[in-house]
Amino acid sequence: MSAPDRKVILVTRKTRLEELVNRHLTISQAKFYIEHLGADFGDYESEQATYLKARRTVFEALERKGLVQVVDRTFLPTFLFGPGLSPIP
Repeated sequence: MSAPDRKVILVTRKTRLEELVNRHLTISQAKFYIEHLGADFGDYESEQATYLKARRTVFEALERKGLVQVVDRTFLPTFLFGPGLSPIP
């Protein structure tokens, strides 16, 4: 199987900041909630930036191996991997 014929699945997950925004609807509300608890919202922002940078680096590296599909891990139970998908040797 050549590189263009290969499909790579990158499984991701939501960061703590993304989960907070999903729960509180806006970054401002999430920031208010975290600061109200006495925590530093900057920790969440730096974690988000680090995660996104790492994910971009991994994605670019995997693109050299073949077609990349990003799948959130919450969808794994119903994700159909299809024939021919196997671990990269």
